Amino acid sequence: MKFLVSHYFSGFPEDIYNLLAFVFAVDEINNNPQILPNITLGYNIFHTNARTSVQNVLQILTGKGDIVPNYNCDPTTVVAAVIEGLTPSSSVAIADLFNTYKYTQVSFASQSLFQSDTQIFPYLYRMVPNEYTLYSGIMELLTYYGWTWIGIIATSDERSNLSLEIIKRMIMMYGGCVEFIVTMPDIDYYNKPWMQTRLKTLIERSTATVILVYGYKNYFFHLVYNMNLYSIPSKVWISTADSSFHQVYNTRRTVNNGSLHFIIRKREIPAFLTFLKEVDSNWFPVTWWDELCTLCPFNGKDKNCQGAKNETEISDSDCNLKFYGMAYNVYNAVYSVAHSLHNMYLQKEFRKIQTTNQTIADIHVNRIPLKMHRYLKRIHFINTLGERKYFQMNEIQSSYDIYNLVYLPNGMIKTELVGNVSHDTSFRGKLSINHQAITWDSHFSGTPRSSCSESCEPGMSISFREGQHICCYDCIPCSEGHASMTVDSYFCIRCPEDQWPNKKRTECVPKVVTFLSYQDPVGIFLAVTSVVFFLMTAGVLGAFIKHRDNPTVKANNRNLSFILLFSLMLSFLGCLTFIGPPEQWNCFMRQAVFGVTYAVTVSSLLAKTLTVVLAFNSTRIHEHKQYWTGAYSPHLVIIGFSTIQFLICFFWLIFAPPFPYYNIQSGSNQIILECNEGSAIVCYCIFGYLWLLASISFFVAFLSWKLPDTYNEAKQITFSMLVFFMVWISFIPAYLGSSGKSLVALEVFAILASSSGILGFIFAPKCKDIFLQPRGQQETLDLQTQTTAL
Repeated sequence: MKFLVSHYFSGFPEDIYNLLAFVFAVDEINNNPQILPNITLGYNIFHTNARTSVQNVLQILTGKGDIVPNYNCDPTTVVAAVIEGLTPSSSVAIADLFNTYKYTQVSFASQSLFQSDTQIFPYLYRMVPNEYTLYSGIMELLTYYGWTWIGIIATSDERSNLSLEIIKRMIMMYGGCVEFIVTMPDIDYYNKPWMQTRLKTLIERSTATVILVYGYKNYFFHLVYNMNLYSIPSKVWISTADSSFHQVYNTRRTVNNGSLHFIIRKREIPAFLTFLKEVDSNWFPVTWWDELCTLCPFNGKDKNCQGAKNETEISDSDCNLKFYGMAYNVYNAVYSVAHSLHNMYLQKEFRKIQTTNQTIADIHVNRIPLKMHRYLKRIHFINTLGERKYFQMNEIQSSYDIYNLVYLPNGMIKTELVGNVSHDTSFRGKLSINHQAITWDSHFSGTPRSSCSESCEPGMSISFREGQHICCYDCIPCSEGHASMTVDSYFCIRCPEDQWPNKKRTECVPKVVTFLSYQDPVGIFLAVTSVVFFLMTAGVLGAFIKHRDNPTVKANNRNLSFILLFSLMLSFLGCLTFIGPPEQWNCFMRQAVFGVTYAVTVSSLLAKTLTVVLAFNSTRIHEHKQYWTGAYSPHLVIIGFSTIQFLICFFWLIFAPPFPYYNIQSGSNQIILECNEGSAIVCYCIFGYLWLLASISFFVAFLSWKLPDTYNEAKQITFSMLVFFMVWISFIPAYLGSSGKSLVALEVFAILASSSGILGFIFAPKCKDIFLQPRGQQETLDLQTQTTAL
């Protein structure tokens, strides 16, 4: 096997662990009789970087000596697979060569989505998942905390550009926005003062609290060490760099807490720490051990460590889990290749049993790389930790751990495991977070928020700002009749017809059913007034009956007065049908009772006026008209005019009767329970007929204006009709501008006002004459004589 590892040893000691894990796994397999018995695995190690990766691959393909393309100078050596931990760009660069010669390439570091295409990279196998699980995990984290306003700093290469496009699209799909994206084509940009100033100024002025750092561990290192961006207060840094964090131990800079790091899950490899303690230090350069000694409590005598740390400060388990880099993936990569070779070996042994003349030595070694692909693709084994490992679309699925970095005053880092992202069959990440374990920057008073605009509370809706991100908006209150029940509602919903928003417009509540009730102050006032006027009218009627022989009573046609007073009593009493919940019976009674009783009232006034006019003019009319004068009867006038109104009301109640009606379209928070008049035209006919009667009565009363006062009620009738006209003319605009119980109250008030006007102007003077100044008996007798003659 060949092992390619990035040349970052001086800055990133976890790369040393990756190499040692490779050596440990090969050594463990060679000492295990259950895997590849009687076969010893060998290996070569190549240090490489972006400039030398292709050269090292050509050296692997050539074998010994100088590089000779398309030629193998060492046919006795079998290259089963190449295990590499290069950056995605370098991994892609060498994959074309391996595909050409059908060599198996196993990567334990590259997560590029571009390499997930098995048609383009059929011989590439990865011990890590592609980054889609990582992206989903980041989106789940942003959604969990409601972070919608994000800044991004990333490298600028083919892999990063594709990833940034996907991340940006996913952020927008999750309802977030990207305030800025800063990409850097080369790591040297971090060392340029103008770039450092520009980037720091951009971040300091940014309103985004959360900043995603997408890149490799060396980029992460320069952001923290060279540019000291983590010292900018009130920021939450989310990093995708798989780093051991050792490189920032001794920065001695002001660094704020609150950063979160997504790291592929690490597992403790059994016996690996023992191997590190017991391995011969002469195998590897002394500088490697100097790096290791700063991390874990090795034996200084055996490893020539200088200043080894106290064992109580960093435990073996902490060291193994937190600073082993990708060692666990390297370990599984070696075992995947070994199990594939073992399965191939078992099949060759099976053939040897079938054909005794064939042995392993007879198999052409040049065919092993080609066959390796078929066996590795179907590998399925259980590693030493009891975990099942197999390739799914040439990838082994894994989960991500989320670490929270806490920077201590002494320059050390405390890493706290605060969550993880597991994958499912759809390669989506499932987030699990321990919110209480996270230490945020001290500048935050609580959980950090990152949004362009404050959330719109229920009762408000989002109004987007023209020309800005959709995350930048204003909050406007819901309009009348609308409500929003959730935070950040894009629009307010219209409440159903039978509901209305509450005061804060956060929910729709049932409308209150309203009507003119006896509990309402207006209803109480009108009901009491109606009863009082009814009793007053009844008192006047009683007085007229008691004093029916009084000259004043006789002079004013007592029978017509009785009818008039009785109809007024019914008018006052009918006002009570307008108060209380509308039902079928009182909807029938309201307008009909008012229309008929008021028609009787006005007809009575007309009859009284006609009686006086005809009495004083009977001697002056022509002889041929005396027949009609003698045939005149006031009762027929009342019956005739009242019958017309009665017939109008009768046909109205038969063909288009009024009915109770819930008016839910009143545009308010109330449902008005009212009487629907059935036919508005008939209702207008009732009022129009009353106006006609009142006009005739007013005209006849005006004709008798100059008759003697003792026998004439014309003035009182004229004034009472003027009251009628003024009340009902005023009622029309008020009627058009009112609704609900206000409209009912206005109609009751109009009935009371017009009826009380008749009662006051007609009968108040007569009551005064009856009780205080009884007189005029002779004139009354004379009038009676003339009336009798008629």
